Amino acid sequence: MGGIFNIFAIPLGWLLKFIYDFVGNYGVSLIIFTLLTKIILFPLSWKQKKSSIKMAAFQPMMNEINKKYANNPQKRQEELVRLQQENGISASAGCLPLLIQMPILFGLINVIYEPLRHLARIPVEAIDQAKEVVKGLGVELSRYSPQSTILTTVRSNPDAFKGIFEAEQIAFCQDLNMSFVGLDLTAIPDLKDFSILWIIPVLSVVFMLAQQVIMTKLNGQKMEGMMKWMPIYMGVMFGYISFVIPAGVSIYWIFSSVFGILQEFVLRIFFDPDKEKAKIEEQMKEARKKNKAAKNGKAIPDKDGKMTASQAELAKKRLEAARKAERDMYGE
Repeated sequence: MGGIFNIFAIPLGWLLKFIYDFVGNYGVSLIIFTLLTKIILFPLSWKQKKSSIKMAAFQPMMNEINKKYANNPQKRQEELVRLQQENGISASAGCLPLLIQMPILFGLINVIYEPLRHLARIPVEAIDQAKEVVKGLGVELSRYSPQSTILTTVRSNPDAFKGIFEAEQIAFCQDLNMSFVGLDLTAIPDLKDFSILWIIPVLSVVFMLAQQVIMTKLNGQKMEGMMKWMPIYMGVMFGYISFVIPAGVSIYWIFSSVFGILQEFVLRIFFDPDKEKAKIEEQMKEARKKNKAAKNGKAIPDKDGKMTASQAELAKKRLEAARKAERDMYGE
């Protein structure tokens, strides 16, 4: 992964390296690293939560329009646009925080998938040469995380990498503590050979599904149509990937889901979907009243009985016009 993702991967890599140097264990470092990145991304999650709740409030009306004009796509689109304009909503508003997060998230993945680059500080050119050495030794590179394969090979056969890696880099790879609660995080769970390592893929799927269900319920949303099956599809995909990548990557996904669930409950304290929906529905009523009044050439006060500056100015002009017409008809 290169390009824009490196902009985020480089500083995040330094962060993971700093944590590892402090705690001395890769698994614990991943947990702390995941927590810190969740905290860094919290403001974007806050905006995403607000947008999700707002869209959930409008979803029933949008579903009604979709159902009513199912056979008239043009009319359906017109009504959806009118609904958005009258109530000041945008179907794409909730996507903006997500779009901002995407390069950061890919930067995170880059850091987890490339331990040699971000922890051992080995240049890309040397890593590419090391891949050829690994192939020459008859070792199959992991498709999803080849650097983990190189790391394992360096630890078992360090002499093969002399002249490619510096002595300090080889020593770092050999000393790198990749165990976590007795599990080797460089190992890849084997679907054909049951072992205790299976617990990591299983937990990654369980917590991913739990996060999806909890987020949906706490946002007051409902899964309809094909969306009902989305968590199942995601679970199958995560389950497969967890058996073809090193266990350390799955550890990151597990705790990303765990902290994601905790984050949802924290956000729940500030955003109660029912209260937010009631507030939005009240704002919708006010927006429709003002929109109707504007079409009829009238100005109406807000819920506090006050007019906006533009409404007050319009009312003043109308009053002056009425007085002028009265003077013209009856004289001063």
